[in-house]
Amino acid sequence: MDNKQLREDALNYHSSDPPGKVTVKPTKPHGTQRELSLAYSPGVAFPCEEIKEDADDAYKYTSKGNLVAVISNGTAVLGLGDIGALASKPVMEGKGLLFKAFADIDVFDIEVDRTDIDQFVEAVKAIAPTFGGINLEDISAPECFEIERRLVQELDIPVMHDDQHGTAIISGAALLNGLEVVEKEISEVRVVILGAGASAISCAKHYLRLGVSPENLIMVDSSGILTSKRMENDELNEYKSEFARDVEEGGVGDALVGADVFLGLSKGGLVSAEMVSKMAERPLIFALANPDPEIIPEEVMSVREDAIVATGRSDYPNQINNVLGFPYIFRGALDVRATEITEGMKMAATNALAKLAKEPVPDDVLSAYGGEQMQFGPDYLIPKPFDARVLIWEASAVAEAAVNEGVARVTAKEFNLDGYREELEARLGLTRSIMRRVINQAKRDVKKIVFCEGENPTIIKAASQCLAEGICKPILLGQVDRISAVKEELGLEFECETIDVRYDPRRRAEYADELHRLRGRRGMTKQDAVRLLRSTTYFAPMMVRMGEADGYLGGVSHHYPDIVRPCLEVIGADPECHRIVGMYMMTVNGQLMFIGDATINIYPDSRTLAEIAIRTAKVARRFGVKPKVAMLSFSNFGTSEEMRTDRIEEAIQMVREMEPDLVIDGPMQADTALVPDIQDDYPFMSFNGPANVLICPNLASANIAYKLLQRVAGAEMTGPILEGLSRPAHVLQRGDSVREVVHMAAICAVDAQRASRQRLID
Repeated sequence: MDNKQLREDALNYHSSDPPGKVTVKPTKPHGTQRELSLAYSPGVAFPCEEIKEDADDAYKYTSKGNLVAVISNGTAVLGLGDIGALASKPVMEGKGLLFKAFADIDVFDIEVDRTDIDQFVEAVKAIAPTFGGINLEDISAPECFEIERRLVQELDIPVMHDDQHGTAIISGAALLNGLEVVEKEISEVRVVILGAGASAISCAKHYLRLGVSPENLIMVDSSGILTSKRMENDELNEYKSEFARDVEEGGVGDALVGADVFLGLSKGGLVSAEMVSKMAERPLIFALANPDPEIIPEEVMSVREDAIVATGRSDYPNQINNVLGFPYIFRGALDVRATEITEGMKMAATNALAKLAKEPVPDDVLSAYGGEQMQFGPDYLIPKPFDARVLIWEASAVAEAAVNEGVARVTAKEFNLDGYREELEARLGLTRSIMRRVINQAKRDVKKIVFCEGENPTIIKAASQCLAEGICKPILLGQVDRISAVKEELGLEFECETIDVRYDPRRRAEYADELHRLRGRRGMTKQDAVRLLRSTTYFAPMMVRMGEADGYLGGVSHHYPDIVRPCLEVIGADPECHRIVGMYMMTVNGQLMFIGDATINIYPDSRTLAEIAIRTAKVARRFGVKPKVAMLSFSNFGTSEEMRTDRIEEAIQMVREMEPDLVIDGPMQADTALVPDIQDDYPFMSFNGPANVLICPNLASANIAYKLLQRVAGAEMTGPILEGLSRPAHVLQRGDSVREVVHMAAICAVDAQRASRQRLID
């Protein structure tokens, strides 16, 4: 895209109605006179009185605890320089958007028309009581150093100048991981930093704290290397003087001779291929000038194929982007009500990012980047900005550091790291929050779960994650060599039981005997059984039946019937169940619901419909939901004379006889089931408010409904969840992500725990 087109698109983006990028939305109901009396006069007086008595109650009764001020005077905006406070507003609004999008933090952007340090500091101090934290932005050096120092010292809320510290924190993670890849010790490497502004100086200080030796760090500004001679000649201010070294004068080319690491925070095109060619073996080159780096990766590779390159751009590997830092640092600081952001908290953020980069990359992140494979190595040193896990890893590390250092209002006794990580996960969506509880339950009694598609990369990555989190003990079926090769391709190292069913002696012996016993009267010979068990889709459920696995998952690369049929034939139905039922758990607009039967029963009769309702409600209870069951139809309570709904009405009567305590009603239209205003027209209904268990009249309508909700309304689906088999087994969907497989593994493991307890009772 040329610059002219980019300019036009950007202006249209910002000017489209409503102008700008942020807005304010109420968080409390305000549609009645009483609600307004609570929101404002006279009710608002009561929290005011509470806060007067205890200032900390502002965190309880107001939005202070989740509100950050993004403040600038516009003296150093991007590469535009000193453009003034008002002209900086689009950037500050953009910062607010990133805070909200990545860490769910509310922001007021504030542009202060003051360049004098004292005036600027006093202005910020005057408005500080409004906020839980202050992010300083785009303030010129050296004034920014003094401004931040004074505000940190004089305020009791976290203050951070992101231009200084953001790049330091994130590039520090890249430095640690890059040195690990090239097998160099941080205390021994020579580092050259081009640029001596706020960001460069902060990076230099951070690198020293990470372990770089002071004598091995050389800084270069527009006039050359920062030398002791230049300091003695008063050419360096107090901030640059800290990095003056007793070395020969020269430029960046001289400094780079034999250097192991280059960090560029200056302007594009200042480093040549020839300069890079003189660096040490396997150099790290972080060329972070925007929009054009000091040297582009192609130029580096033309002379140094052994180099690892990072830029600030998204169109190259290893993007060092501040969005990996500030939202999560403030998230952690706000949540423990920290009084400042310490060096320890910044270091915790760096280490968290470095560790996360070594974890398998989720499929949704891979999809966001065109499906390219990513694993820890030269082209993947730090996580991607769209990796939702950064919130959990980094914010929790920052919060824990604040508590441990004693700068948090939340005490060590009050702070629970695992609980806080769950809270962070809940911010990523209701499904994650619910599934975290299921995962925690699975970890209490770890079960063996067999996967019939053990060679599939998604399954292998899911197995790795299940092991790492202690969700289950995975058993992978497939060719052992192929499984090992895929693990190597993915950069994964883990050990679990692996079975090549072709050579497993049980296939021709006890497994074949049992399958022949089960299916012999259906025409299956012993040889037929041996042949079928050569397929992992039969071998896996047989492992469950024979008690050598506790549960079974399959389906990411098979058609649904190819997985279900062996389950029905081998595992079989629970004798107490009339029908096997398939359902989905879904979250839509913050609501948790269950829909069935979407997978098994094509056109259920009234008895089967009753079973579907009872079984789906049973599963809902397992997820902590008190079921309100709506039996859906095309009409409300049989109002249509053209087509009666006798089948549904009979099913409801059966349910009420079999489960008298279950709240159920219908037949009703979907909007009646969900909209209280419509329900007012039917005062005889057995429940008020939205139903959370939706039973469709047939498989076609259920399948259409859940797929429309998924694709149009953005519903998050978990399932299909099978209920009614004699042993735990679930069918994955073709193309399920790693996260979805892990969630189903946790559900299967918990089902196995329940089945185990039931067998003990029996």
